[in-house]
Amino acid sequence: MSLDTWGNYADIVAVPIGLIGLILIIRQLRLALHESEREHQRRQNEMTLNAYNTVRVDLRETIRRVRHKLELNDMFDQFREENLQDIIDDNVLRDDVARMLGFLNKFAVGVKYDVFNIQLLNDLAGTLFIETFNQFKPYINWVRKDSAIFYMDYERLVEKLKQTQRAKDLEEASR
Repeated sequence: MSLDTWGNYADIVAVPIGLIGLILIIRQLRLALHESEREHQRRQNEMTLNAYNTVRVDLRETIRRVRHKLELNDMFDQFREENLQDIIDDNVLRDDVARMLGFLNKFAVGVKYDVFNIQLLNDLAGTLFIETFNQFKPYINWVRKDSAIFYMDYERLVEKLKQTQRAKDLEEASR
């Protein structure tokens, strides 16, 4: 056997070995991507829980204070026209309402930029976010007279939460 023959055999063996190596590299990249996605999900869940736990007490106290001043028993009470006037006339109350909606809007921005997990946020306080938006929609509309973008991220989050809840309800109904 000549050297050229050995070279041909080496080429024949090298091609399948190279293909096997390429397949293993692709498999490893897929595993790394999957692991990276899982790590991102874990960090996102952790960020959501930490942020919610950090602001939960302040948010709930502010919501209670605002609802008490407006004589709204809970998130399902109807917001009245005089409630809007009370907010407009009372600087402290207006600051509390802005603070409350600001907390909720910050979560919306976190979801928008994929920092927070919307599924987890929905489980923690989805109904609170939705009903508070619905309840204070007249105030939000009043604020938007100055700029249409105020609380827009919060409104988008509410729509996503509603979709998430509908999907969850459909999933549970199909079981």
